[in-house]
Amino acid sequence: MAGCLKASENLQAENLPSASIHLNGQAPKLPSPGNVLLKLLAHSIAMFTLPFFSYYIVKDFVEKEFGIEHPKNYIFGAVSSIIMVQIVIFSYVYQAFKEEQIAKKVKAASKRE
Repeated sequence: MAGCLKASENLQAENLPSASIHLNGQAPKLPSPGNVLLKLLAHSIAMFTLPFFSYYIVKDFVEKEFGIEHPKNYIFGAVSSIIMVQIVIFSYVYQAFKEEQIAKKVKAASKRE
């Protein structure tokens, strides 16, 4: 039984393109349309909620802990929400860049075969 498993693993490894094998021995997979939509939905929700949460949390924190009154506490809250928007945008672009690199590797591996 163990010999059959090793033989099937060798056949599967031989069928994989060598250019697309990662360190863990698996070929990269292209994201499915469902995964892409899920990432878009998650980033859209994060883009809507995280800046609001960070604005109010930082505004209240600065007011209570440091005693900074109006209008200066609004500035700290606004800066934190802008930073949060930039983090969400960077996260989305980074993940899209990684997906594009995987797609290029899969395409190059399929051309070699």
